[in-house]
Amino acid sequence: MWLERLNFLWRLVMTGVAFAFIFAGGAVMALTVFPLIGLATPPGPARRDRSQRFIHHMFSFYVRMLHTLGLLHLEVVGASKLRDAGGRLIVANHPTLLDVVLLMALVPRAQCIVKKELWDSPYLGRVVRGAGYIRNDLEPEALLEACRAVLDEGNSLIVFPEGTRTTPGEAVRFRRGFANIATLLEVEIQLVTITCRPPTLIKGEKWWMIPPHRPRFKVDIGQRLDAKGWFGYEYRSLAARKLVRQIEEYYTEQLANG
Repeated sequence: MWLERLNFLWRLVMTGVAFAFIFAGGAVMALTVFPLIGLATPPGPARRDRSQRFIHHMFSFYVRMLHTLGLLHLEVVGASKLRDAGGRLIVANHPTLLDVVLLMALVPRAQCIVKKELWDSPYLGRVVRGAGYIRNDLEPEALLEACRAVLDEGNSLIVFPEGTRTTPGEAVRFRRGFANIATLLEVEIQLVTITCRPPTLIKGEKWWMIPPHRPRFKVDIGQRLDAKGWFGYEYRSLAARKLVRQIEEYYTEQLANG
């Protein structure tokens, strides 16, 4: 019993250290590494590529650190599908705060749509702007063109259609934005299912509310949907609605069996 309590205390303290590391480390990198990348690389795809790869390596190191500290166990199924997922929309469910970190650690060249507040952040804003991430307050036409540019450059675009972390036990409900992007741009979708047992870092939970045992994360890179599947509909909006329902059913089944 005392070993379990000691392990719990260790994980609690190290969780605090891990949070401090990611926030302080991000601020330091924003003030040092990314300005150096900007000085050494002219504006354009090359600068974005270097920034994205640095973020990829930084998050890969962070995930390994979490594993070494005993804060999580990670299982990845089909990792090669993500390494070869350039020019595709990566769609994932969103159960925990670490989902973005895990996917960024697995995808060498990835971009995402970020909140305006993060884009304008005095600390992390330089990071997201340097990596070419897309701000979410753009006009619909501008947002679509930004997504098109990302995919045309061979990058992956990570999307969480639920919009926010989900509450365990709730039914899967996706917003239609990702389906509009997929059907308008005629882009392939790579589906990724993320599970965490026991749940941790879920919506509304403070960082210190850790589970009694080390959580096991599983990232399952599953079905790939061909863009040709969006063809044949008289109305694109109908194709988008059918796509949302199809993917909701997929995740409902995956999570029920996972």
